[in-house]
Formats: sequence, structure tokens, C-alpha cells
Amino acid sequence: MLALLQRYSPLFFLNAWLMVGDSYGAVVSEEDVLGDIPMVNIASRFEQPVNRAPASITLIDRALLDASGAQTWADVFRLVPGFQSYSPNGNRQGVSYHGFGKEFPNRLEVMVDGRSVYEPIFSAVTWGSLGVNFEDIDHIEIVRGPSSPSQGSNALLGAVNIVTRAPVQDSGTALTYTSGSRSTRNATLRHNDQLGGMFYRLSLGYQHNEGFPGVANEGPLDDGRERYQLAFRGTLTPSLQDSIDISFGIVDNTEGLGDGDHPDEYLSTNYDSNYQSVTWLRSLTNGDELQIKGYRNSLRAGNRVNRGLLSAVFAVPPAAVQGLLGIPDQTFTVGFDRVSSERFDLELEQRFAPRGNWQSVWGLGVRSEMVESEFLFGHDDKIREESFRLFSHNEWALSRDWVFNFGVMFEDTPVGTLASPRLALNYEFITHHSLRMVLGRSERAPSIAELNTDRTSEFGGLSYEAVIRSGHGLREEGVDYAELAYIGRFPSANVELDISLFREEARDGVDAYSEDIVLPIPLFDDTIKVIANTGEWETTGVELQLSYKPLAGSLLRLHYAYLDLDSDYVKRFEPVELQSDFNTSRPRHSGGLLFAYQLTPRLNASVMSYYQSAADWRNGNTIDGFARIDAQLSYRFVLGGSPVKLQAIAQNLGSDYSEYSDNNVFETRFYIKMEVSLP
Repeated sequence: MLALLQRYSPLFFLNAWLMVGDSYGAVVSEEDVLGDIPMVNIASRFEQPVNRAPASITLIDRALLDASGAQTWADVFRLVPGFQSYSPNGNRQGVSYHGFGKEFPNRLEVMVDGRSVYEPIFSAVTWGSLGVNFEDIDHIEIVRGPSSPSQGSNALLGAVNIVTRAPVQDSGTALTYTSGSRSTRNATLRHNDQLGGMFYRLSLGYQHNEGFPGVANEGPLDDGRERYQLAFRGTLTPSLQDSIDISFGIVDNTEGLGDGDHPDEYLSTNYDSNYQSVTWLRSLTNGDELQIKGYRNSLRAGNRVNRGLLSAVFAVPPAAVQGLLGIPDQTFTVGFDRVSSERFDLELEQRFAPRGNWQSVWGLGVRSEMVESEFLFGHDDKIREESFRLFSHNEWALSRDWVFNFGVMFEDTPVGTLASPRLALNYEFITHHSLRMVLGRSERAPSIAELNTDRTSEFGGLSYEAVIRSGHGLREEGVDYAELAYIGRFPSANVELDISLFREEARDGVDAYSEDIVLPIPLFDDTIKVIANTGEWETTGVELQLSYKPLAGSLLRLHYAYLDLDSDYVKRFEPVELQSDFNTSRPRHSGGLLFAYQLTPRLNASVMSYYQSAADWRNGNTIDGFARIDAQLSYRFVLGGSPVKLQAIAQNLGSDYSEYSDNNVFETRFYIKMEVSLP
């Protein structure tokens, strides 16, 4: 194994991260790195050690989050091998696993405490509307690979569960304030207490910044943010067998939305979202558990700007508008006006206590979604869609060394019944050293928006621009995948290592081709995009995670991903079929290194590097590869009986680089963060 590390270490160490510390400033000990194997439940819906799970898992704990100095969700997911995270706008993130750099990535399931936050109106996650303060996060579980067997259709390429701290984990009040570059002003207030038999946490949050600075000769980008949010989580235990978890939240988020290639067209967009969730868990006398979870998500977003009369926009006399366009002179507005989505979800799940060498879970659920947008669908009627799901996951310990996992998800959707099975065999061939072999298939139904899109723009009831529409007969897309992984722990060397080799083959991918049309007002290009099952791709690659404690009070954490993509899609069917590919639409190499050291019992520091090779982002620009270096220094002390943490954060200590669009310039940034805990 040492020979293997020596052979590949130059490549791996060039692209990796490292971290240290926890949210309370304790020195990272050997137990933090090499103690008990972490338990996860995102892969199979019951708790398993990571070396027996049927998928590759990355855990981001409170300590790693603090040491990284992350300011955005894009920063967080740069800690995960194989993930692409970028910012189409200054405050809008795109996050995907093995995705293709789309403006709205649509194949990753994201949950907060098990509640899906995938937005049907955008067919993606609106990260600014999650309603989660970073300070409330306990840990994040991430499945690196197709996860439809456990989390359903949206998890075609991966799944994320953001787990917030339980109210009983903390007490008292905590205040945090961050100030820094781009006029950043962030504040949070958390209060944990008990009200009768309920332990609860109330969190308030505020964010303000100016987004990307833009390019000097193009002008600034109006993509700043002003966000207010409130979140509540309460836990009741009315009996020894029952517990009830209640959560709700609201977010009022205003940020600039636009295309980085056209800085003058940015629009201030308001997102109002809220959610309510209730989970009842009953522990049965035989050790089984019965859980019922129901939640509601709601999002309303809008932007619209009056540009004035057509004659002024096109700089022609008012009388000429009738002759040029065939319509009277009138006001010209831009924006999507108003869009809304709502989801109701109810799920029953039964987890069986381990019986001998066997443990399992099964469940069923129903989901109802509604979307509304005249801009996206060509009418202002509400569109509703229902789906049903049935799932089961099982673990069978064939012997002390061999573990077999089988899981399957069946979903009844508007495009038919989907089946997503997964088989995994884990073999611990030497103590602390395991191999995992996985075969599976994930299927994804098109979202309600993808099935119903008909986006056109009109003057006086006549179309002047057709952008995109749903094709007839749109159906599910599927990915067949295989993985071979090694998970090793070297206690004497203070090393943990996770290497996976994988291949994914996707067919009938939801993409879009161009079609010529005739518009009554020939103002713009008479071509429309048609959403259809015209894409396919094959991904082969390797991913690595490594944690190493070279010295007492230090920690090295690194990751690396290599992705080889072979793809094609139909660009146009008429007059002759024309095909193309998106082979360069994600970085071939990415990864990072973080080194942290506890300088004194109160002072710790970390330095992080991240590297990403060139990518031709779909709907974005071709961006050169870049490397950035971040650093943070934390000092903890007591002031007036209250613990205080003071943190200095620097991001991109080097030359500027661009994200997703040429005009999205990330410069060197500095922040000061202070956290005060009150009893």
C-alpha cells in the first residue's frame, strides 16, 4: 500500500483539501480521525458503518465546515471528490455530482433533515432558499453516485442530506457576525431552550453582499443579495416509545439574476419560500421503528422590469413600430413576472431491528406537486402532478467478512413506472481493509416543469421569441453503473483512505435539440429548443479521499477526482440530423488539500488549496483551469464569562479567476467572523 501511495501521491496531493478543528475549538485528536467508523443512513435508510454501506460516502462534519472557512454552498461542496460547484451568479450556486455544468443542475437530490428541497419549478435546488444557517449544521451526508434506489428519481447521480443540530445538543443563545469583502454583512442568532416538554431551537439569519464585481470594461454585475430567514426546530418525547420532530421556516431572499455575458440585463429577483415538516417516530417493543414523515414546501419568485415603449427601446419613431412589427407602439417588459411551486409529501417507513445477520427497511410514500407560471408554461393555470413510491433495502451479513446489500425503489410517475435497483457486496479481506463492488440502475422521471415547458414571449398577443418547449413523448432517463472501491484504515500510520473506480452509462438523457419555427413577429431568431430524450453519456473515473494525522494536533485531508466523459446528443433533426457532444462540460481533474494545525490550545490555523481543470460550462462560458489558496485563523477566549471565537478568513490568495462565466470574477477576499455564546 505504501508503494501505491508513493506511485500516485504527486497527482493526488496536487489536487486536495485538508482541515482541522471543531466548532468549539477542541484540538482534533486521533479519535476524531481514526476512532469508531462513522455511521450513516443516507445510503440504505438504516444506520451502517461507511465500510459496509452500498455506496461511496463523504461526511462533512462541523469541524470540517469550520476549518474550511466556507462562505457559500459552492465552497462547501468543493470539499467533496467528483462534485462540481460553481456560481452562475454571485449568490446563485450550481452543485452537481458528475453533472454537466448546467445553469440549473437537475440530477442531484438534496435534503434538509430528510426533507427534499429539490424545486420542481426550476428542476433544481435553489440554494438561497434552503433556510439553513451554516452554524445550525451538525453534519452533511453525501452519496457519491447514483442514489435513486434509496432517495428516488431526483437522485439520479447523487444525494445529499444536510443534518441540522438537534435542539438538545445545545443550550443558551449564540450570536455570530461576519463582515468582509464585497460589502458582506452576515448575522445569525440561535436560541436553544425548553418549553414544557419540548426542546427547541430558534434561528434567525441575515445576509448582505454585492456579488461578483464584474469586469472593468463590461461594468459591474447587479447580482448582490439581501436575505432574511427564520427557522424553528422542536423535539417532543410524549412517551418512552414516541418522539415528534417539528420544524418550519421562512426565507425572504432578494438577489440579482442574469446572464454573465450580458451585465446590463440583470434583474433583481425576489424568492419567498416557506416549509413545514412533522416527523413521528415510534420505537416498538421488539426493537423495530415506525416513522411517519410529512412536509410541505412552497416557493414564490418574481422579477419584472418595464423597459419603456418599444419605440424608445429600438430607437425608432412611434409610428414606425406598426410598420416594422405589425403592432401598435406599447410598453416592453422583461422578466419572468411570477412563478410558484408547492409540494406535499407523506411517507411511511418501517425499520426492522437486526435479526441475526439481517437488517432491513421498507416504506411507501406519496407526493403531490403544483407549479404555476405563465412565463414558463404559456398559461396561468396551475399544473398538478402526483407520484407514488415503494422501496425496500436489506443488509445480509453472509459471514464476518462478507456483507451483501440489496435495495430497490419503485416509482409511479406521469411517464410510467420506474424501477431503480442496486446490488452491493462488501468484503473485509483484512481487518480495517474492505472492498466494495456495486452494480445498479437509477431512473429519473422528467420534472413537472420539464414535461410542461412552453416558453415564448409576446407583444399584443403575437409571439416575437420562442425559447424552449417540451417535446412530445418525453420519458424517463436512466443510468447503469458499476463501482469497485477500497476503504482502508492504517491505525499505526494515522491514515484513512477511500479509493473508488466507477463507470456510468446513461441512455435517453433529457436534453434539447433545435427546431426551426415561423413567428408572426420576426424580431429574433426563429429557432426553438425542444426538450427530448436525445442525450447519452458514459463516465469512467477514479476518486480518492484521504485523511492523515502526521503530527499531534494536526490533520491532513485531501481528495481528488478524475472524470473521463464520452457523450453525444442531437443538436438538430432537420434538414439533416446533426450531432454534437458535451465532453468538456465538466472538469476532467479536480481536488484539493487542506492542512491544519493547533498552534496553541486557543489558536488554530488551516491552509486550503483547490484545483480545477478547464471546463466548457453548458449555458455558460469556457473557463480555464484555476488553482486557489484559502486560509483561516481562529482564536478562542472568554469575555465576561462568555466563550468567544474570532476567525479571520482569506479566500483566493492569488490571482483572480472566473467561475462559470467570464464576467463572474472571483478576486481575493477577506472576512472577519465573531461568534459569542451566551448561557
